[in-house]
Amino acid sequence: MKHTTKILIAISCIFVLSGCGKGNVAPPKIGVSTQQGGMDSRLLDPKITNQDVLLQRGDANIELEKRGYHAQDAASSSNSSVKILGGTQGLVQVWPNPSIQPKEGNYAENVISQAAMYYGTPYEFSSDRSDPSTFDCSDFTHWVYFSSLGMDIPKDSRSQASYVQSFSNRTYTSIDQAQRGDLLFFVPFKGTDPNNYTGIDKSIENITHVGIYLGNGKIIHTASAATGGVRIDEVANNHLTYRFVLGGSILNTK
Repeated sequence: MKHTTKILIAISCIFVLSGCGKGNVAPPKIGVSTQQGGMDSRLLDPKITNQDVLLQRGDANIELEKRGYHAQDAASSSNSSVKILGGTQGLVQVWPNPSIQPKEGNYAENVISQAAMYYGTPYEFSSDRSDPSTFDCSDFTHWVYFSSLGMDIPKDSRSQASYVQSFSNRTYTSIDQAQRGDLLFFVPFKGTDPNNYTGIDKSIENITHVGIYLGNGKIIHTASAATGGVRIDEVANNHLTYRFVLGGSILNTK
């Protein structure tokens, strides 16, 4: 009997250490576990954020040469369907590779499943857009859509926002309207006090951050090295809410 009890205790310990216990179950319709380290306080801790130059900068002024997003950039991808439309500042509309099957009947699930694979990937400002070993915010969103669906969208947050505004059938300026797989765009971090964002310019030209909405009020994104690379955060009642500019689907298009 004592021998059996020891075996049961040992098995219980293995389940806890391997993350298979009840405490590691992901919330409904999130797609990645929030017990892996992403739901910590680093993004909201003024002792970290107020000194975090990378968080304050976002991806501002990177990839400016790609703001026009030339057709040959997308055409070079064998996984993209490409169409050039006039009147969209040189942006190129792309669609999911038709050979890729939507998970659960919805391409957004492909996106979220792929985003989860890069959970914890280190942050690097102006990271190499052809190497997924590190990401900044817009490299992460670009790579997730490219690797999951073959969609070679623009490579910086402002261009991605312009893409959403140009081609999406569903855009919004209230974060409450966000749906799974949407891209969410934000202005620069100015502190945790909501008064710091009163009267701030919330145009596309002032966007410096982007992430992917998971549902249930959560976002997966990468903001800086100090906040831990690719991570999950709540978007409600914090500086992400105050900074929000625009959101929309690039799967529900015109």
